Amino acid sequence: MNHPLTFLALLTLAASAAPKPPDPPPLEQPKPPPAQVSSSEGMPPLPYPVVPQKRQERKNPPQPPVLLTKIRTADAEDWARTPHDLKKLLEWMSGEMGASFTSNIKTWSEISVNPRENPVLYRSGYKPFTLTDAEAGKLREYLRNGGTVIFNALVGHPDFYQSALVAARQVLPENPVYRLRLDHPMYRSYHEIKRVTYRERAVRDGVVSDNFPWFDGVDIDNRTAIIISRFDIAMGWEKNRHDSWGYEDADARKLGANLLSYVTAMQEAGRSAGKSVELADAAGSKAGSLNIGWVVHEGPWKSRPAALPMLLRKLNESTGAPVSFQWREVNLSDASMFETPLLYLTGTTDFALGENERANLRQFLLKGGVLFAEAGDGRQSFDTAFRAEMAKVLPDHPLGPVAADSPLFREPNRLPEVKARPSLAAQLDRRASVSPELFSAEINGSTAVIYCPRDLAAGWEQAPAPYAAGYEAADATALGVNILFHALAR
Repeated sequence: MNHPLTFLALLTLAASAAPKPPDPPPLEQPKPPPAQVSSSEGMPPLPYPVVPQKRQERKNPPQPPVLLTKIRTADAEDWARTPHDLKKLLEWMSGEMGASFTSNIKTWSEISVNPRENPVLYRSGYKPFTLTDAEAGKLREYLRNGGTVIFNALVGHPDFYQSALVAARQVLPENPVYRLRLDHPMYRSYHEIKRVTYRERAVRDGVVSDNFPWFDGVDIDNRTAIIISRFDIAMGWEKNRHDSWGYEDADARKLGANLLSYVTAMQEAGRSAGKSVELADAAGSKAGSLNIGWVVHEGPWKSRPAALPMLLRKLNESTGAPVSFQWREVNLSDASMFETPLLYLTGTTDFALGENERANLRQFLLKGGVLFAEAGDGRQSFDTAFRAEMAKVLPDHPLGPVAADSPLFREPNRLPEVKARPSLAAQLDRRASVSPELFSAEINGSTAVIYCPRDLAAGWEQAPAPYAAGYEAADATALGVNILFHALAR
């Protein structure tokens, strides 16, 4: 990982020594958001164009599109403490970044489940809250349709933060809530953010012990759909100097700009060719078909659910190998994991296996099974965690680089070089083509583990993936076919 799990001091709310959270700023009667902010050209990370003017409209400039919808509740004491937060953030983005957007205010019941009508929902407050079943169901549909919700703990109040965590689990119970690591694209979507400055009150009260930002998230497939700010960002947007556990103004605004840049860049990421393709196993017996188990772990493990079936289809087309598109979830603590010869493991952040899981995986590999792993989006935090786990699972069989003349790069597809996606090329001095990178662990002269630290699945899925540090679709698919072909031949 690129920073430790404990880089911020956790609040111990039940302890008598816990610091008292700051009071919210004085309540000001909320005003409706402005009809518009000054018109300007849209910046690249925020792909909503400013509406072009016709000649006869020069005296009435068009209204910029709505990007943010602030959630109003029945308790104005809670949600309306920073009535100008969105207005000030969008004005700053317009002046500093050339991004012209506006906002509006709605209740949970008034929002549309179509994200094009309210792309980003923003809920800020300091009091504990709950979602009704109807609100949670509607929010779930909205998020599944491609929308995003941002929760902000006003003044950094832990009551709101804990409520947001509960709400996230209520809305998407099947997906883990996790701390965003510094390799998450949100921290580089516009500004490169590695450290932040907290307000003096947060430092004085001891609720922060370093300069790392704290956001939690819940992913749907490969994008973070729920984002929770543990410490306050709204007062920094307003330049409100009231005491808070939050970020200083400059960093709060950079974080806000990055949030919106990430969200808008990822809105098309959920749409991929793979998700529009119906894959069905051929009629008749599946005897002899290649069956793959997808490893479940504590982190976001299923980032691109359509990718593996698409790769299997290509393997079938290229080699004629019988495959089953119905991969199954595999828990390493379950004895059923030994029923499949090939396991696939991926993720977008760090993770850890339990001792029983490590022991089972070790036995699986020693008995001839194959593990194929890749770092989702090419994330460093997953790469570090995977290498650490493999050192524990196979301490006597370390991962090593696959040689350039390996069959993995020659059969059935010759791949002396591969084309890098823009995100990877940016990391590699803008090189468009690179040598493919794989690592393997050998047991008794046979390959037991094949690992790619670059993203492959976005290519298999043929997905728009602006932050995937990996290989372009054709080369990623060809390399994936080689890996499966090698595992099958073994």
